[in-house]
This record gives sequence, C-alpha cells and structure tokens, in this order.
Amino acid sequence: MKNLSVVHRIIGISFIVVGLISYIFPVPGSTVLVVLGFVWLIGKNKSLSFLRKILGKKIFKSLKIKEVVKDI
Repeated sequence: MKNLSVVHRIIGISFIVVGLISYIFPVPGSTVLVVLGFVWLIGKNKSLSFLRKILGKKIFKSLKIKEVVKDI
C-alpha cells in the first residue's frame, strides 16, 4: 500500500512539473496537467479549495478549473 502512495506522489509531482514547463511554451493543455497533478497528490476536494485560495475567486471561475476537475 505504501508503494502505491509513493507512485501516486511521483505521478502527481511529474504532472505538475511537466505542466509548468509546458506552460512556459505555447503547449495546449498545460493547465490541465497542473490541475491533474494536484488531484493526484491531494484529491479533488482539497485541490479545488487549494487552487481557489491561491488563484482567487475571479481567476478560478475564469479558468473554469472546477469543471476541469469534475471531468477528471
């Protein structure tokens, strides 16, 4: 069970890193990779509240992150 947790953390961190690197270059889907990485690391509900706190309500709504996380 611990190996699965370690694998989830590695996958989540790699999604976040690849998403941030691809965000610098004009690659579509980079925001989705970052959000997917947060969902892998901490879960849907915690990642939604974390991203809402960091981004603020207006930016959170404009990026439509809640819909993206629901689709995951």
